[in-house]
Amino acid sequence: MTDEQTPPRTPGPGAGEQHVLTGLVENWEETVEDAEVFAEEYEDDGWETLVLHPGDVTPLPPVNLPESTDRVGFDVLVPGSEFESLSEWVKSAKFDRYEVYRAAEGGVVFAVSVVQDDDAEKAVFVPLYYGVQKVTELAERATEQGELRLYVRPVESDTHVELVQSEPDALFT
Repeated sequence: MTDEQTPPRTPGPGAGEQHVLTGLVENWEETVEDAEVFAEEYEDDGWETLVLHPGDVTPLPPVNLPESTDRVGFDVLVPGSEFESLSEWVKSAKFDRYEVYRAAEGGVVFAVSVVQDDDAEKAVFVPLYYGVQKVTELAERATEQGELRLYVRPVESDTHVELVQSEPDALFT
């Protein structure tokens, strides 16, 4: 695992709270590997693919500060080179379809969101994780709004690319 894939050890809302992946890093690694396998299957069918390797995934709004942001979705930190590739893709692609693959373990959901442009045959694979108890506000708002966004950004800056998912329940049920 590279440093960019290692989950951070930052404290959560309560001092000393463990990171959601504590004891489940192997599940996260398997999720990233699954994304790569799914991408290979798409490539075998002639698609161009981009697999992201998040270093951190944060639910928005955070459960401990529900009024801190109007953003509804997941903040996804990726390496700068992957962000640059994604930024180029969104200029020419129309991502209008997606699929979600999910599994859960120990109160944590591991998912791969596959955001697709069917006409251009391009697909972005976004591995995600979240603690079930950390997304109550996010799930409620996403359901009310009828969409959820993946705010993909590089670690090095505050720019981001938004990938919209029009049926957010796929990530929660």
